[in-house]
Amino acid sequence: MISYSLERSRVEIGTPVEVGRQKGHFWFPTLHPVEGRDVLCVVTVAADVAQGQWPSALYLSRDGGGSWKRVREISSYGHQTVRVGPRGLLLLPYELWPLSPGDRRGLKADGTLLTCGEDGEVSTEPMPVRFLDFPEDLADYHEGELMLLTNGNLLPLKDGRLFATVYGRFAGDEAMALRVFAVTSEDGGGTWRYLSSVAGPEDVLDTPKPPRPSESNTVRLADGRLMCIYRVGSYLEYRKSYSQDEGRTWTGPERMDGVWSVEPQVLHLENGLILLSGGRLGLFLWVCADGEGRAWERINLAEHHNALLSDPSVRFSDAFCEAKTSFDPYQSTSYTGMVPAGPDEALICYDRLANGWEGAPGPWGAEDAVFCVRVRTTR
Repeated sequence: MISYSLERSRVEIGTPVEVGRQKGHFWFPTLHPVEGRDVLCVVTVAADVAQGQWPSALYLSRDGGGSWKRVREISSYGHQTVRVGPRGLLLLPYELWPLSPGDRRGLKADGTLLTCGEDGEVSTEPMPVRFLDFPEDLADYHEGELMLLTNGNLLPLKDGRLFATVYGRFAGDEAMALRVFAVTSEDGGGTWRYLSSVAGPEDVLDTPKPPRPSESNTVRLADGRLMCIYRVGSYLEYRKSYSQDEGRTWTGPERMDGVWSVEPQVLHLENGLILLSGGRLGLFLWVCADGEGRAWERINLAEHHNALLSDPSVRFSDAFCEAKTSFDPYQSTSYTGMVPAGPDEALICYDRLANGWEGAPGPWGAEDAVFCVRVRTTR
């Protein structure tokens, strides 16, 4: 591990462990704890275009992220999982269709029930998931779908319901504008109902058009409030909103200086530290010790990656590490997955691309690859 001494904390990050690699597309990884030291990693193997279902590769680690094995392929990628029994996870679908013909306020799709046996074998079966009670008609999306995408993490509310965030667009919104919605489930993740709007385009008019609050993650703070951090575009700083009534209402968006830009991953550790991972430009881990998400200290994950790996086919360029300019082809989506691995530890996964959005091979190597690192923190 390399130790990073920050003003209010110390962070140790281990050697990047390769999850897997392949030609073509191999990117947008997400992490999903099963039980004990068993963790699943879902990696998309499809192009980044609307397509209904997103074919993906499924990897299993039985030693807390120390090593990985490809266990099967699945037909549909997703960001969020709900625990179903001791070793089952419901992977929520990413894209959604109308609940019935002409319905623009209720949606459905099949999620994927992942069951990980004690022997490490993983079985799958489809499980229907519904999203209901949106207050306005949702916009059209792709080949009969509606514009609502699942993305944020899941949290338990004080009354026992599950909380999540998703993003989408109402039919009357400007083209390409987006909104972050809060939804809740009373039945363990099979049915989700609209709760509130976290942020809409009218809340971020100071950003380049179209205003796009979208990808998000939420944590519960020590004082009981919820803090939702969300993307508002590429190369723009994240925004955040707070709720003190279990997600029914939210404060207006606040700019987060020095942290950016796509799909934030947020984790509140038991030791009180809050971790935030993301990037574009670059790839970073930010640490907050004030308990409120006000002040963040930065660690450059791309530089850490390069410090411990010598193979040029998987290293990041100096330009990527410096995060000063965009270039083509880009070397990572800067999308990360992050899950707790103990009271003061986390696992973070990320991709390293050989040919940007075109798929490997390319000028940066023959294959795309995904890596995982263990993070240990001390206040």
